[in-house]
Amino acid sequence: MAGTPRLLIPEVIQTSAMDCGPAALKSLLDGFGVPVSYGRLREACQTDVDGTSIDVIEEMAVTLGLDAEQSMLPRDYLFLEETRALPAIVVVSLPNGSLHFLVVWKKWGPFVQVMDPSRGRRWMSVTELMDQLFIHSMPVSAEGFREWAATEEFLGGLRRGLSSLVGTSRSEQLLAEALADPTWKSLACLDATARLVRTLAEGGGVQRGEPAVAFLQQLLREVRTGLDEGRAQQLIPFTYWTALGRPEAEQLTMRGAVCIKVSGLRGERGADEPPLPPELEAALREAPTHPLRELVSLLRRDGVLAPAVLAAIGVSAAVGGFLEALLLRGVIDAGRYLTTSGQRLAGVVTLVALLGVMLTLELPLSLGTLHLGRRLELRLRLAFLDKIPRLGDRYFRSRLVSDMAQRCHGIHQVRTVPTLAVLLLRSAAELLVTLAGLMWLAPRSAWLIILSGGMAIAVPLLAQRSLLDADRRMRDFDGVLSGFYLDALRGSVALRAHRAGPTLRRAQEEPLHQFITAARTLMRRSITAETLASLAATAGSVGIVTHALSRGLPPGAVLLLVYWALALVTLGRQIAEALRQYPAASSLTGRLMEPLLAPDEVDKSVALATRPRTERTAEAARGVAFSLRQVDVRAAGHTLLHGINLSVRPGEHVAIVGPSGAGKSSLVGLLLGWHRPSAGHVEVDGAPLEGETLWRLRRETAWVEPEVSLWNKPLVDNLTYGANPSEVLPRVGQALHQADLVELLDKLPDGLQTRLGEGGGLLSGGEGQRVRLCRALLRPGVRMVIFDEPFRGLERDRRTALLERARQAFEGATLLCIMHDIAETLSFDRVLVIKDGQLVEADAPRTLAAREDSHYRALLDEEASVQRELSARDGWRRLVLAQGVLTERQGEERGNAHGE
Repeated sequence: MAGTPRLLIPEVIQTSAMDCGPAALKSLLDGFGVPVSYGRLREACQTDVDGTSIDVIEEMAVTLGLDAEQSMLPRDYLFLEETRALPAIVVVSLPNGSLHFLVVWKKWGPFVQVMDPSRGRRWMSVTELMDQLFIHSMPVSAEGFREWAATEEFLGGLRRGLSSLVGTSRSEQLLAEALADPTWKSLACLDATARLVRTLAEGGGVQRGEPAVAFLQQLLREVRTGLDEGRAQQLIPFTYWTALGRPEAEQLTMRGAVCIKVSGLRGERGADEPPLPPELEAALREAPTHPLRELVSLLRRDGVLAPAVLAAIGVSAAVGGFLEALLLRGVIDAGRYLTTSGQRLAGVVTLVALLGVMLTLELPLSLGTLHLGRRLELRLRLAFLDKIPRLGDRYFRSRLVSDMAQRCHGIHQVRTVPTLAVLLLRSAAELLVTLAGLMWLAPRSAWLIILSGGMAIAVPLLAQRSLLDADRRMRDFDGVLSGFYLDALRGSVALRAHRAGPTLRRAQEEPLHQFITAARTLMRRSITAETLASLAATAGSVGIVTHALSRGLPPGAVLLLVYWALALVTLGRQIAEALRQYPAASSLTGRLMEPLLAPDEVDKSVALATRPRTERTAEAARGVAFSLRQVDVRAAGHTLLHGINLSVRPGEHVAIVGPSGAGKSSLVGLLLGWHRPSAGHVEVDGAPLEGETLWRLRRETAWVEPEVSLWNKPLVDNLTYGANPSEVLPRVGQALHQADLVELLDKLPDGLQTRLGEGGGLLSGGEGQRVRLCRALLRPGVRMVIFDEPFRGLERDRRTALLERARQAFEGATLLCIMHDIAETLSFDRVLVIKDGQLVEADAPRTLAAREDSHYRALLDEEASVQRELSARDGWRRLVLAQGVLTERQGEERGNAHGE
C-alpha cells in the first residue's frame, strides 16, 4: 500500500560509483510504495540533474512524491526516536575518503536496518554507523542557530541525553534555564557539556545520578564562563560541540551529520507547481515490467500452436504416468481376473502399448522444448539487433559498457526458460492427478490429502520473494564485477606499466566479497526452501497413509496408496526445484528485457522508413540549414551550453574555436542528438530536431573525430561502414587519394583486405584519422559535415592539405569544423568562438581578426606568440622517424623545428 513503509527496505544495487544517489532514492521510493523506473532515474541523474548532490536528491525526492527535508543533526541525535529523523538518506565517508549515500530505514534496539547501494540491505550497529557518518561543518548565523535549537528537532535529542544522565525533572530544569537565555550560548554549552558527560558515563568515568548532576552543573558553569573568555575548546574539545563561535560573533560554525529525512508521502501536486522534468516524469510514469510475460509475447510471434502442443503433451504425459501406476497395480491381481491366455496376452499388449505411448510422448516433449528454447534465443537476439540502433545515446551514457555487454552475452541462458516452464507444468499436472487418485482411493482422508498437496506447493511459493531478492542481488553484483574484467582487459598495458594490478584487485575485492556473500545467501535460502518443502511433503505422505489405514482401507489399495503418497514427496521436490529456478530466470530475463522495453529515441516506423533515392540525391546538392534559439544544455546537473543563438545557412563552412572544455563538442553534439536542449529550440531545415528530422540528419551527416570507432575488420569494410558497398566501392580509389591513404595501402600486407585490429590498433593515430576521413568521404548523400579535431596526430603540412581537400569534396554541404589551429580557420566562411559554454563571437574570421578587442584576435595572437617563443629557443634537435628508423638532421633552421 502506497505510503505505508515496508518492514524491510527493498534492495537496489548500484552499477557504478556515480549511481549511489539514484539507487538510494529508488530504494527509498520503493520502501514507501512509490514505483519508479531505476533506469530512467539513472538517466535523469546523468543528464538533467546531478545525482551526486544531496541537494538535488532532496529536490528529486520531493518532486517524486516524498515528504522529504534535508537536515543537519548531531550524529548521536540522528537515531533517537525523539528527533524523528528515520527513514533518511545519510552521507557516510568511505575508507578512501570519498562520500557515499546510505538509506537508514529503521532502528531495532542497538541495530539499524541500512540499504547500502554498493552492498545491499544489511544490519549495522548504531555505534558502527555513527563512526562512518560524514560530519559536515558549515557557517550559520547565531540567530538562526538559536531559533533552530529551540525546536523539538534539537531539544528532543538534548532532553533524551540529559534524562539518561540526571533524570527527567532535573533535565527539564536545565533546559528551561538554557531556553531562558535569548542568545545561542546556553543551549550550545548545555549540549556540548551533556555530550561530554554522557561519554564519560558510558566509559565508567562518571556515575549516573547525583554524581553526574553535580559534575554536569559544575562543568556547565565553567564552560559558560570559558566561552565568554574565548577558551571553550580548552574545556571541551571541538568535536563535542554542535555549534561554536566567538562570544560576540554573528556567525557560528555548526557541525553535524547531513541527512534527508522522509516522513511519508506528500499530497497531490498543486496546479501552481512547475511540471516535472521529462526524465523524472518518465521515471514515475513507466509501468513495472513483467519479463516472463514479454518473453511469452516474443514466442507468440511464431504462433501459439507449438507451445500449446507442448503443453498438451506435458499434461498427457502426467496423465499417462497416473495410468501407468494403475495398470502396474492391476498386474498384481491380473491372475485373478485374466483367466485365459488370450486375456493375459491382451493385458500384456495393453501395458506395452501404454509404455510405448509414454516413450513416444517423452521424445517429442524433450525435442520440442529444446527447439522452443532455441527459437526464443533467436527471437531475443533479433530483437536486440533491431532495438540497439533505436536506443538513444542518453541510454548508453547512463549505463556501463560492461553491464550492457554482459546482458548480451547472457542471452543464451534464456534457452532454459521453456524447459523450466514445461517442468513446472508437468509436475503441477502430475501433482493434481496424483491428489485426485489419492482421494479416489481414500475419500475419507480427502481433507488431509488436499492439505498435503497445498503444503507441497505453498512452501516453495512462500519462498519465492526471498529467493527472487537474493538472486537479483547476486546478479547485480555480477554486473558490477563485469566492469572490472572489461577495464582490466582494455587497460592491461597501462595496468602493467604503472603496476596498478594491486590497486585494481583492492577495488574489486569488496564487490567480489559481496557477490560471494550474495551467492551463498541464495544457495542457503534455496536449500532451506527445498528442505522445508520435502519435510512438508513427507509429513503429508505419512499422515495420509496412517489416516487411510486407520479408516479401514482395502488391502489391495494399500500398495497404490503408499506409492502415490510417496510420489507427493518427489513431485513436491520437483515443483520446489522449478520454483527455485524461477527467480534466476525472472531476474535474468528482466536484465535482458530492460533494453528492449526502453523507449525508442526515434519511432520505429520513422527509423525503418526510406525515402526515394531521387529525393535524397536532389537534397544532397544543397547543405543543411539549422538554427539554435536560446539553447541551454545540461548534463549531470552541470550547464554545458547557455543562451546559444545561432543560424547557419545551407552550404556554409563554419569553424568553431575556443579553449578546451568551453563547450565546442557539446554544440555539435546537439546536432548529432547526443544532447537535448534543456531550454530553447533547435531547428533543422525549419523543422524541430526530433523524430524523423533527427533520423534523416544523421543519415545525411559525415562525422569525423578521434572517437569514431574503427573495427577489427578489413580496411575496405571499415571504409564502407554505414553505406551500401555496391554504391561506394567505385569511388574508393578517389577517396584513398583524397585522404592520403595510398602510401598506407602499399604497406598493408593484404591491401584493402588487411584487418586493422581491435579499435584500429594496427594503425597509428594519424593513420586512423585518415581512415575515418576516407570513410566520411565515401558516405553518400552528405548534407552536413562535422569535424571535431579531425586531423589530430598529423603533422601541420598534412593537416592543411587534408583540410583543403575535404572542404573541396564537401563544397556544397554545411560544414562545422572544431579546430585548435586558429590560423587555419581564416579561410572559413565564418568562425564561432565558444567560451565558458557561451557563444561570445560569430562572424567572418577576417572581420574578427581585424578587431583588437575580439576573442578570436586574442586566440590568433596567443598561437603566434607560442610559435615565436618555440622558434626563438636555442638547443633544438631535429629528430626524424621514418620507416621505423630514427635519424637526426643537422643544420636545419630552428624556425621549422616546431612544425613537424
